[in-house]
Amino acid sequence: MQINIESKPAASATYDRKKKRLVETIDRLYARNARASLQKMLSKIHPADLASVLDDLPPAHLVDIFYAIADTAMAADVFSQLPPDLREQVMRESSLERLAGVLEHVPPDELADLIGELPEEQREQLLALLGRESQDEVESLLQYDPDSAGGIMTTDIFSLPQTLSVEEGIENIRSHEDVEMVFYLYLTDEAGRLAGVVSLRQLLLARPDTPLHKIMNRRVMKVSTDTDQTTVAMLVDKYRLLAIPVVNDDNLLVGMITVDDVIDVLEEETTRDMLKMAGTSESETLTQSSFKIARIRLPWLLAAFVGGLAATAVIGRYEAILAEVLVLGAFLPVVMGMAGNVGVQSATVAVRGLATGAIDVRDTVPLVLKELRVGLLLGSFYGVILAVYGYLIHDSIALGEVVGLTILGNMTGAALLAVLLPMIFQRLKVDPAVATGPFVTTAIDILGVLNYFVIASWIYQL
Repeated sequence: MQINIESKPAASATYDRKKKRLVETIDRLYARNARASLQKMLSKIHPADLASVLDDLPPAHLVDIFYAIADTAMAADVFSQLPPDLREQVMRESSLERLAGVLEHVPPDELADLIGELPEEQREQLLALLGRESQDEVESLLQYDPDSAGGIMTTDIFSLPQTLSVEEGIENIRSHEDVEMVFYLYLTDEAGRLAGVVSLRQLLLARPDTPLHKIMNRRVMKVSTDTDQTTVAMLVDKYRLLAIPVVNDDNLLVGMITVDDVIDVLEEETTRDMLKMAGTSESETLTQSSFKIARIRLPWLLAAFVGGLAATAVIGRYEAILAEVLVLGAFLPVVMGMAGNVGVQSATVAVRGLATGAIDVRDTVPLVLKELRVGLLLGSFYGVILAVYGYLIHDSIALGEVVGLTILGNMTGAALLAVLLPMIFQRLKVDPAVATGPFVTTAIDILGVLNYFVIASWIYQL
């Protein structure tokens, strides 16, 4: 039997067409004030898809259509998945009473993040409209650093005393349907301290009358409330966990971080690192002001500008040889461009490895030796090609030697420099992402130009 599978572009095009028709239908129902039909249609759409649809609707219709979602819990799910600018619009154009009704159903950790971004006066007004339980949860989460385990955890956690039996544990789980993601059953002692953990598989396979403390694992992978969110993400990824418990200084169980929270952290950290490597900032994505964007980029580009002036000064220093052998100028772009590309590649690998924990500063020597071999291999390959090209096109052995040796030295040096800089920044307790982009490129440009003309002066004896 043959099964036809659509290619990714075809599947994407089909999805886009269906989404476009859905957007048009929803907006048409809204324009006709067919509220019952609109609510019925919205209820059949997955929250993630509905959030995407709302993003394509006319901004003037967004809030009214959002509040046409009859199921408040579903509206809360959709709200959580809206892009930041749309969430801000809904919060700005909604009455506090109406908004509070939706936010009551948002998970505590996400609710704390949302409320924490509001102006203080609006935050206090909104908190006052929430139920006492939601208020307490949000206020307890707001006391933690947003980038810490305490800031991303949820307090909606299920735990049981270790003295219960397996049968009692299963009955307790069945009676708590509203608890978020019971991947593991965390067990506490009489003081509420985390004592152990039992997987659902262990729970179902054990005899009903077995005490939970007999089958629990006492070596629990856990984090404290002040643990950095990146460290939490690395632990969850390394040990393939679905959730990780959070404890305070007294080892009291105060929350849990689930794998979906970790995915959000990894996405946030990856975006932040990529923007830093490009010499800009994540705040640029949150503003539409050309002046603000220019102000964010200006300091980083200043490094490249100063480096460019330094490279110009080096070229000026060797003005005589450039005047004697004019063809050297024609090869300058390819010599510098290849070195810059190798540098960016090596720096990206190093920075990403440091960010994810795959590379440690103790790995500096092995990593440098590895990149030395990579640089030599790539430099030798392209050096031979460029040397042959220079000889054949300009009928000059000396030119071939210059460009060949230069590209060998520049690509090898660029690979080493791009690895060493992030390692040095890491040792200095500076974010290694700032070692890439303008900094690496500028250093490679200056040293590459210098290397080019030093080799040319030596071979041409000028």
